[in-house]
Amino acid sequence: MHLVKKVRLYTCEIKRHRQIAPELCAVCPRVAKCKAFRVWHRSHEKEYLDFVLDIVNKFPEKYQMEVQFMNEKQHFVQIVDMETGKIDRIANLKEINAMSPEEKLALSKNKNLFIVTHRLQPIVKVELKKSVITKPMQFETAQTPEEMPEPELEIAPKAKEKKAEPKPKEKKPEPASKSPSKAKEKQAEPQLAPKAKPRKKS
Repeated sequence: MHLVKKVRLYTCEIKRHRQIAPELCAVCPRVAKCKAFRVWHRSHEKEYLDFVLDIVNKFPEKYQMEVQFMNEKQHFVQIVDMETGKIDRIANLKEINAMSPEEKLALSKNKNLFIVTHRLQPIVKVELKKSVITKPMQFETAQTPEEMPEPELEIAPKAKEKKAEPKPKEKKPEPASKSPSKAKEKQAEPQLAPKAKPRKKS
């Protein structure tokens, strides 16, 4: 049975849909704290350094190289010479535990051993060049409303107004239908017949 080695894909912690690449990590502000970059940098250190140096050499007027320290949490043993006070070497704690008692005694002879929890590793990144301001910067002040000149308004000549002639009053037409009580009053009263004279008796 053949075992197939899986290829590990390193993904960015900020944008998870992107893989880690030198052109993205070289300008990232949190590259020193990124766990994924720390693992990727172990196997791609030369590729990353070549990219940063290439960008800085191509555009020296625009970009500059900055060095930051990336801390790696791991237990190390720092071996310091007691006479000179210089660090002899730094060994892994697992490596020290795997030694025999004779080797441990020979290693610690005239030496001070210190346990270190973090190791600092320098990394480079690309940054824009910073310019020093030597002269005070002057900005144009906006004119206040009092200082601003008032625009001249052109007054157009007034047109002669014609006096409106009074309109003749129109007579309102009388309504065709009137109330029955008023209609009866206006009807002509019938003339009474003349009274006959009384006849004389014979």
